[in-house]
Amino acid sequence: MAIKVGNIAAFDQNPDVGIGLSIPFQNGASNGNDPVFATNYTTALQIKYNLINYFLTRKGERVFNPSFGSIINDLVFEPNDPSLIEVIQKSIEEDIQSFFPVIKLKKVSVIPDFDNHTITSQIFYSVFSSLNEEVEFNIPL
Repeated sequence: MAIKVGNIAAFDQNPDVGIGLSIPFQNGASNGNDPVFATNYTTALQIKYNLINYFLTRKGERVFNPSFGSIINDLVFEPNDPSLIEVIQKSIEEDIQSFFPVIKLKKVSVIPDFDNHTITSQIFYSVFSSLNEEVEFNIPL
């Protein structure tokens, strides 16, 4: 049974304690000083990487949570027209509202580039009422 969590406090009270991993994973150096798993020490930064991970995951890809993930990858071969832009924007807004209750969504921009056959999505949001963040990713069509 799912439990709805209210306001989540920031976990970055102790600057020496890591709370998550950055993506993409790094290629570790041969001397061992460059870690493969870069650690995030702030909640806002970890939420940003969780958001990126969410949109890189296809809906149904996660074994025991088939509702987790985005439909954006399923739209790759759809015609690049204004109705697709609306579908992507609505999907992003609904997904963030459903899976990221701690994020206050400011704006979602979906910008088509017909010449290069891509769509750029920009998500502007705030976390914990004071931090302004932005995530941008390209969708090849």
